[in-house]
Amino acid sequence: MTGVEYIKKSVSELLGHDLSGHDDSHVLRVYNMAMDFCNEIPEADRNLVAAAALLHDCDDYKLFGEESAQLLTNTRRILKGSGLDAVFTDKCIGIVKTIGYSKRLSGILPDCIEGKIVSDADMADASGLIGVIRCIEYRAYRSKGEEPFFDPDCLPTDMNAEKYKQQKSSPAVNHFFDKLLRLRDLALTEPGRKCINKKHNTIVNFLKTYFDEVDAPQIWKDLLTKYE
Repeated sequence: MTGVEYIKKSVSELLGHDLSGHDDSHVLRVYNMAMDFCNEIPEADRNLVAAAALLHDCDDYKLFGEESAQLLTNTRRILKGSGLDAVFTDKCIGIVKTIGYSKRLSGILPDCIEGKIVSDADMADASGLIGVIRCIEYRAYRSKGEEPFFDPDCLPTDMNAEKYKQQKSSPAVNHFFDKLLRLRDLALTEPGRKCINKKHNTIVNFLKTYFDEVDAPQIWKDLLTKYE
């Protein structure tokens, strides 16, 4: 078993039963998209991209808490068991530290091409129809079913990293405006930009149809036009 194969197996064991939209299926989609992006960016280290893509959610603060997110407890444990050398491991940890929307809101972003590829793949999986489904799954998981999908009186607010991380629950539609509709402006590679732009239109069309069907107040339709 190669180091990357070991990582893939370990991540599946760690996240396989997740119900928040961050399960191993999400990780494998990110991994596959990252590998596809590598086909257009041949200078990238494919093994490094693969490992970082597989590990990117193993210490997500939303799943494992702030201490794990800071120390990268699961990431380091899995890398140690993979048998990969220290130089590779350090590079991989350096990438994982930079992946995530809340980090981008804080001004943290990858500085190597491998990290940029993983970041774009992760954000691409938060867009499109899969992004819609994951958003619904996550908000239901986070709110314990106590928040409606849409509250016409709960308008989105300006979002920064602190507000985003401290937000306990809100209607799922707000999350589209807090995060999903903003992803196309955060792409760091050309293949990532093309992928996210295409998937962005799916989200806009979904919300347009939804707002029409529920006869949402005009203010919501006006907010959406900014992202068309």
